[in-house]
Amino acid sequence: GMVQISPDNGVYGWDWCSGYHYSRPDIVYFSHKHLSGTGATDLGDIGMIPYTGKYAFRHTYDHANEYARPGYYAVKLDNGILCEFTVTAHGAIHRYTFPKGIKDKRLRIDLLHDVTNHKDEETFFSFIDDHTLGGYKHSNGWASNQHVYFHMTSSHGMNILKKDRKQAKKSVDIEFKGGGNVVELRVALGSTSVDAAAKNGKYDNLKKAFEQHFETANILWEKRLGRIQAEFPSKEQKITFYTALYHSMIAPALNSDVDGAYTEPDGSITQMPEGLQRYSTFSLWDTYRAAHSLFFFTAPDVIDDFIASMLAHYNFRGQLPIWELESNETFCMIGNHAVPVLAEAFMKRMTSYELDNVNWDDVLEACDVSSKKDFRGMASYMTRGYVSTEADGESVSKTLEYCYDDHALSLLAKGLGRDDLYDEYLDRSMNYKNLFDPSTGLMRPKNDEGEFLKDFDPFAHDINGVRHYTEGNAWQYNWHVMHDPEGLVGLYENQEAFEIKLDSLFAIDIHIDEAHKLVDVTGLIGQYAHGNEPSHHITYLYNYTENPWKGQQRIRETCNTYYSHTPDGLSGNEDCGQMSAWYVFSTMGLYPMDPASAYYEIGSPLVENASIALPNGNTFSIVAKGQSEENYLVKEVLLNGKPLEGHRISHQQILDGGTLEFIMTN
Repeated sequence: GMVQISPDNGVYGWDWCSGYHYSRPDIVYFSHKHLSGTGATDLGDIGMIPYTGKYAFRHTYDHANEYARPGYYAVKLDNGILCEFTVTAHGAIHRYTFPKGIKDKRLRIDLLHDVTNHKDEETFFSFIDDHTLGGYKHSNGWASNQHVYFHMTSSHGMNILKKDRKQAKKSVDIEFKGGGNVVELRVALGSTSVDAAAKNGKYDNLKKAFEQHFETANILWEKRLGRIQAEFPSKEQKITFYTALYHSMIAPALNSDVDGAYTEPDGSITQMPEGLQRYSTFSLWDTYRAAHSLFFFTAPDVIDDFIASMLAHYNFRGQLPIWELESNETFCMIGNHAVPVLAEAFMKRMTSYELDNVNWDDVLEACDVSSKKDFRGMASYMTRGYVSTEADGESVSKTLEYCYDDHALSLLAKGLGRDDLYDEYLDRSMNYKNLFDPSTGLMRPKNDEGEFLKDFDPFAHDINGVRHYTEGNAWQYNWHVMHDPEGLVGLYENQEAFEIKLDSLFAIDIHIDEAHKLVDVTGLIGQYAHGNEPSHHITYLYNYTENPWKGQQRIRETCNTYYSHTPDGLSGNEDCGQMSAWYVFSTMGLYPMDPASAYYEIGSPLVENASIALPNGNTFSIVAKGQSEENYLVKEVLLNGKPLEGHRISHQQILDGGTLEFIMTN
């Protein structure tokens, strides 16, 4: 949806990327747009807070008086006001129950409020009548040139407390007229104008009763979450699973009006092709690994919108998105990871995913152009076969990430009959071998002359003040060859040597001093860092050794250690759903280690049984016979009663329906 209404604590900083942190006992506003565990702050638009008497900036509350579920949030503030919220695709419905006997029922609306200290704000209120007002906010934050419009109607007449309405451009205080202690507001957001916001609200039928909207939101979330039915040995595991499934669908976020129009960063308005909507909040360095793969099961109806949105971004900028927010490019993180998302969609373009609105030749062009831009070391990568230390920082990680993107592009090119591009990008995808150092058995930085960096510290993310790895070190990034695990194994003396090196990752521990500390490196098992995305596929590499049980052991350990349904129930940033998508897949015994290939690696299921309602009408079931805390190793895997060949299953095999049966043992 376009709206994610929730409370803000009024604190800037790392822990407040979403505006709210469980540790804080106070709330300053409820605002209408938020991010989910991104590690970077923005949004928090259109802040509102009810009050009585004199306005106070902070209101305390008790977690015992706070309640949340998909599509609903409620909290009782220290001033006695019960605040409840539910949502539509474009709107939020507020219900404030003031203490009985209170005469001055008031509301502060603050257009300057945000969660990231926006700059150069332009704000404006439009007083339409005593039940209706609108306005807009144009600001620069992490994503520059953001535009958000709103249209609000009230169940009660409103008196504007500020005398000079022309000066009320940044915030207003409203007093609600009339009797009754329950006030309802209907706030619709828009991308292009106040009128568009009003039309969005009309389309969503915001005038319906609060309970009706709550029930509709409940039904829609249940429909999404219910596409996967899963049973676990314990109730706690089941709650954690569905919490993760919910988290996986908070982003991307709708960014166009009901007619498909949206505002570009330069203020111009673009119209999406008929029948398509513009989405934003693409945290692609994170989400290409598993979250987008999960959408083929949970949200297949919006995948063509995601593709069209990435192409719209390309048409405006001449480059596919890297980390897109509010139709803006933040240039956060590395790689060209729109490419594997698009390639995966092509590889899964079965009859159950119509994707009728996609011009795949346009997709290929956008991928090819974006993968050759002289940007972030690409010139060095194309000429030398690696990003050199002189060419750009984080050179090892960029090289490895580009290699995976090139692999994905080669699959797309081959599928579209472009053998020339297939050969080119397949060759480029092997560039990872150029950074492998046999003397250390790790991926090591190289300079322009092709010499490995001296003073190499495999536990450090930067060496002599220069960062060579992205949010990690050589131990964590060494395995970033999801597309060619056999080739990675082949770099070692033999398979046993590779396995010993992989074992070492989970066994080696070091004292985390200032030289080695990094806020993103969390969820550690040895040097394996589950709290950050580059590690997410590593346990599945054991499938390419003689002892896949070691991977099954680590998968189960990670599920049990680093996931729970508590306020600190994740080992790292949610990152727009990727952290949770790993759990959803892994607990079902599958993981898209190489998502663009449309295959899933076999792991160790935590579910007792699960079923996926497929978009073509089929059902795919997963059964783990004998699964228990002790029986986490896989003895045998059967697909429709016959032994599964190898350690992968294709997306097509899943779409065909049937049953995947794991025989578990200790």
